[in-house]
Amino acid sequence: MSGAGPADHSHVLLPHQNARDVSRWVARLPTEYLVCRHGEHWVVVGPTGIHVVGGAGDDAVASAEAVLSLAHRVRTALSDLVPWVPFIDALLVSADADLRVPCTVVDLPSLELALLTGPTAIDDQGLEELCRAVPIVLERLRTGDGGGAHRITPITTRPLDPA
Repeated sequence: MSGAGPADHSHVLLPHQNARDVSRWVARLPTEYLVCRHGEHWVVVGPTGIHVVGGAGDDAVASAEAVLSLAHRVRTALSDLVPWVPFIDALLVSADADLRVPCTVVDLPSLELALLTGPTAIDDQGLEELCRAVPIVLERLRTGDGGGAHRITPITTRPLDPA
């Protein structure tokens, strides 16, 4: 196309900008929220629940699958440390909704609203337990130490007594 100027991409969140911008937004959350960075993701624990937040990279579907995978691994590992684990929401931050993405997509200005609004899902005692356990879980995931989680323990069985 002759005479056309360069395309305006100022509204597009590039992957490196996205991570920086998401960091800035989650850092502004109220103090009762625990925010932990794990690689390119953030785990946010607060009264409204636990959320795993990730920015959309070049491949939104792959980014969403990574966020979902981390949410599942965190929930599974938490179940070894605390008696009750709430559902963990996976949020992908993206300027564009992609119907192929298998998790909730929010744009950056809506991220704070998505994390802070809703009913209280975790009481004070549960929040205290989870805020202690989540950093332990993330360190175990980072180092590859399952902490004994999900080992197959042999059991002995005997036939039922027919009496």
